[in-house]
Amino acid sequence: MKSISKQISFALILCLFSSISVTAQNQKHPKLIVLLTIDQLRYDYISKYWARYGDGGFKKLVSEGFYQANTHFSYMPTFTGVGHATLGTGTTPAIHGIAANNWYDRVSKKKMYCVSDEEVNTIGSKSDAGKYSPKNLRSSTFAEQLKMANSASKTIGIAIKDRGAILPVGHFTDGAYWFDSDEAKFITSSFYRSELPKWANEFNQLNLPKKYLDQDWNTLYPIETYTVSTADDVPFEKAYKGEEKPVFPHKTKELSKANGLGMVKNTPYGNTFTVEFAKKAIIGEDLGKDKFTDFLSISFSSTDYIGHQFGPHSIEIEDTYLRLDQDLANLIQFLETQVGQNEFLIVLTSDHGAADIPAHVNGSAQYFKNEELKKELEEYSELLYQVNLIEAIANEQVYIDYEQLNANNLDFSEVKSSFMEFLKLTEGIVVVSDPANNWCIGEKTICERIANGYHSKRSGDLFFVIEPGWLGSYNEKGGTTHGSPFSYDTHVPLIWYGFNTKAGIDYTLTSIKDIAPTLSTLLGISSPNGATGMPISNFLNSRATR
Repeated sequence: MKSISKQISFALILCLFSSISVTAQNQKHPKLIVLLTIDQLRYDYISKYWARYGDGGFKKLVSEGFYQANTHFSYMPTFTGVGHATLGTGTTPAIHGIAANNWYDRVSKKKMYCVSDEEVNTIGSKSDAGKYSPKNLRSSTFAEQLKMANSASKTIGIAIKDRGAILPVGHFTDGAYWFDSDEAKFITSSFYRSELPKWANEFNQLNLPKKYLDQDWNTLYPIETYTVSTADDVPFEKAYKGEEKPVFPHKTKELSKANGLGMVKNTPYGNTFTVEFAKKAIIGEDLGKDKFTDFLSISFSSTDYIGHQFGPHSIEIEDTYLRLDQDLANLIQFLETQVGQNEFLIVLTSDHGAADIPAHVNGSAQYFKNEELKKELEEYSELLYQVNLIEAIANEQVYIDYEQLNANNLDFSEVKSSFMEFLKLTEGIVVVSDPANNWCIGEKTICERIANGYHSKRSGDLFFVIEPGWLGSYNEKGGTTHGSPFSYDTHVPLIWYGFNTKAGIDYTLTSIKDIAPTLSTLLGISSPNGATGMPISNFLNSRATR
């Protein structure tokens, strides 16, 4: 009897696994996955400009897609390179190694740029703007796993920023293309290929930056209708080089004579330019044209450049997003025609948010004097230990001089503890951490974000966090920035659209590092090798079947 029971159970198990196997084999996949990363897209920009968006862009994505409205980055610092690496790898700086846009390198005693690579050459121009690669990235990406699962799948990264093009796709990919400001064209590096493809050369010959800048930049609609933004002429915005005031109309045709055609990246036309290049790539590479899923990462960099310059409540930012909304509508319509309705999947999100400008919030935030802190900490070190133990301060991190530490036979833990005591009493600092030893003075969730952002070989020995809303003294000149562990920098939209996606909204706490594992699960392939994120079950369970 027991033998019969075992035979029946075994048969049921075989049947179950056979069913799962058949289902997996017959599971239809999107022909093309498009990751849209809008650089410095704050969470509130979706609702803030909702009434002014058209029906084919943001509104279409939100209304017909699955909107995860409580999505955050789980680390500090929240910078562009770090965000794009996290999107690609499904993990945090602690694992993928992109600890900042620039970090202090203890070996060379210099700053290290996240995608810098002196061993490669520029392809597509005569400048050094192509001497970049993903060599500093320490984890594989979703794009690489897709390529390894099937070599027929094509994967490409596109952005005006080099780091925005390179880091989401990684090492093993069909290409990454970014903008050379000096020659106003898209280029790549010898890491990827020996020459630009024919379609890219044809695109560059159109000289679209000149066409765009010759139009000047005025508001898309009458300026008096931009009522959710601050006045046009305010003292905490930055003017373009050669411009008397940061006000409309921005005479880009004339300004480009002093700034070069590369200034297109600092205007909303940079987003339009990026879309047109992406469309050319889709056609030129036949993306989404066979049974093997392709992947295209498009990062919109101009939103970040404009946000830094004018701030999150400027008319310039509002106009940029109204124009980007039209660009997105254009891209969606193109994908529906070129790839086919319900044959592509769009994932729209951002790499970080941005802070309000302290002058705009009327005194609730201030500017932190970074250089003064370094001087004071050096003086404290010399007073306490009779030697300067501060090698560098970068990205709100303190690098201790190991050579001086050892030469003076000082106890590392005691030194760090004393510096933490000094930092916690410094005006403007609210959290201090030694992540290597799990010592942290401050709110628990902020301490966890610091730990996730700590890379043992690239980060500083101590982290500090300035008051919420405060900016570094550099921004006293105007504009805003990002990098903090607070919600205005960590909270960004996440929208899934197309390919059997059911419309809905989800307020469950979600992490950006979950995107790559979710895409991997959707396609039935391995997650990136360093992934610490988890598949987003609420999205996967909500999907329609057919």
